[in-house]
Amino acid sequence: MFANRSKAKLNRVMMVLLTLLAIGATTPAWAIDCSKATDPIDVRICGNASLKAADAAMGQAYNALLKTAPDADVRAMLISSQRRWIAARNATLGEDSQGKPLPVSELRKAITDRTSRLSDRSDKGFVAEAAAQRRFLAKYSGGTFSGFDAGCEFIPNDKSMTSFSYQCYGAMHVQNRDRLCSAQTEWATWSLYEYYGVSTVQGDTAKLSAVCSDQSGDICAAGNDKGEDSSWKLNPDKDEHFSSANPNLPKLDVEGLWPLEEADATWFDQCLTSPTYPPAQ
Repeated sequence: MFANRSKAKLNRVMMVLLTLLAIGATTPAWAIDCSKATDPIDVRICGNASLKAADAAMGQAYNALLKTAPDADVRAMLISSQRRWIAARNATLGEDSQGKPLPVSELRKAITDRTSRLSDRSDKGFVAEAAAQRRFLAKYSGGTFSGFDAGCEFIPNDKSMTSFSYQCYGAMHVQNRDRLCSAQTEWATWSLYEYYGVSTVQGDTAKLSAVCSDQSGDICAAGNDKGEDSSWKLNPDKDEHFSSANPNLPKLDVEGLWPLEEADATWFDQCLTSPTYPPAQ
């Protein structure tokens, strides 16, 4: 049941995000114009002095971050990230599980946490992470099907749904010549699930050749100490976690599956550079 609620919330996030995209793909600023506020969250922010001040501070941090973007691709990534955050906020942070308005303190915390994230100029900040991501991707040939498919939402910290944490997950696809290696995370029923796939690129198509799911931490071994089978399934007709390869995904995205855990970085390198993959089982 909780997984269904999570999917419903993600659908609302996507609806809000599509609305934001329809407003204007090149509009970078997200300070609320209270004279035109119609979304319930925007109206609530405009009606509360502390929330309005927090939102203004976030807008300033966001605009300052945009000025640090070294090129158009990083700038586009930053704009997409902020749209995604606002869509998730508007879809989730209105009510708790009982249909009561979420406490002002929780909404304010979400905004101030985002402001801190936007203000980070360390090696964990957006722009530095984008540079690190580019360095990782530069080790491989790249190609049409390389890209990121991230989704973010405010996930409840408990079943009362009175406090939330902003979490991102999704898929990372890396191409090296005719091989495409993909890793994906999904969140449901209070757990994070991991999936891996290998595809063969032939012209303008990428055919899935192997998939596996793994929660053991030992990526797709033949089994694990819990007796669970996490071995590779070869030549699957289809897989619900890896739909048809998409040539139009963003080429940069530091939310979702980035930064990589060491085990995932090692897996990508083995998958992309080994003569054959997956290895014989």
